This record gives sequence, structure tokens and C-alpha cells, in this order.
Amino acid sequence: MEDTSFAYSTLVPRKRRKGKVGCKPPVLIDLVDRAKTDIESNGWMTTCLDLIQDALRETNISCPDVLCLGLGSPSTSREARAQLAFLIRLCAVLDIGSVSIYDPVFTDADKEFFHGLGDAKHTVERPTILYMPHCDLELYENIIGANWSEDNLRRIIFIANRFSDYTDNNSRSKLEVESPRLMRLVPQLECYPLPTLGTFSSAFNNLSVQYVGLASLSTVIV
Repeated sequence: MEDTSFAYSTLVPRKRRKGKVGCKPPVLIDLVDRAKTDIESNGWMTTCLDLIQDALRETNISCPDVLCLGLGSPSTSREARAQLAFLIRLCAVLDIGSVSIYDPVFTDADKEFFHGLGDAKHTVERPTILYMPHCDLELYENIIGANWSEDNLRRIIFIANRFSDYTDNNSRSKLEVESPRLMRLVPQLECYPLPTLGTFSSAFNNLSVQYVGLASLSTVIV
């Protein structure tokens, strides 16, 4: 198995509080470790990993890369730390190739935390798990459009917002203008929602494991 470890750096400023001389705020790695403990405490993570492993078997994908977009800042967001803890656990358990994480709102501390992972590439060149928690519709449409071929789409397992919610809750005329490729892809996808996690309900609500089913995409890719 290839090394998919993260290069951590805990460049959190040291601050003193009145009455607590020498007391330091928890560094980022400690906060992420705490989130990892929380999401693994009740079997929730095991259920999620089972869904992802089932998707890998169904798609005949082995040793995929992982590309994470839209994570948010772990330094400033508890929900982002939980989403990152999920990603770290996923990479620790599965046979993963390279791991790339990108988000434009990363702070300097976040960038140091992720140092060594490299820049995200939006066009996949090999089998890839695309982990995109709670991105906006435009980004989902862009990533699908960047990979708009049958070969590429069959290489991807999405862990993302349930795409059918967009097609169910928007008019066809709006989708034709704003997200035509996502609209055409949705009927071809297998979709398995992640279970609810009470301690981080907003971090994982509506996320699903999604991938292209067995049907041909020849009439979809135009």
C-alpha cells in the first residue's frame, strides 16, 4: 500500500489568557484528532467505509486517487475538521494512491497543515474518489464538465451532495442553463446516502456515495 500520510504542521499562535499563565489553545492536529475520535465512536464511520468499499467493488476500481474540493478551513470550522477526519480515516483504511486537497478559503495554518499534498487537478487521469462535501452546484457542474467523457466519468466515485436533489428542486429550464451535464448524468448514477451522524449533523447531511451504473453513457455524453 502506498503512503498516503498527511504532512502536519501546527503553526497556531501561542496566546496567554488572564489567570491562565502558560495556557495554550489546542493546536490543529489535536482538534482534528478529537474529531476523528468523535466520528469513529459509534460505528458510523464503519458504515460509511462499507458503502465506499461496495462502490469500489461495483466499479472495479482499485487503488484510487483522492481529490478533495470544498472542504473549508479546519482551523476555523468544527464541521470542516469533522469532514477532514472522515477523509483521513478513509485514506488510512482504503488502498489509496495520491491525495490532493484544495479550497480557496484555507488559512495560512491550513496550508501548512496540508503542505506536500500538491495542487488539485480537476480532470481525473486515473480512478479517483472525488470528496466534495457541500460544494455549490456550479462547482459540481464544473467538475462533471471537466470530465465529460464515458471513460472519465466511470473512473470517478463521488462523495458529495446528492445530485438528484438539485434536479428534483430546480426547473428543467434552469438546469438546462446552469447545470446541463449534471442534469443528464443524474439518471445514470447509483446513489447511496451516508447515514446521519448526530454529533456532526450539518457536516455530513445530504452527502452520498455516487457513481455511474452499468448502463452505457453513449446517449448521455453529447
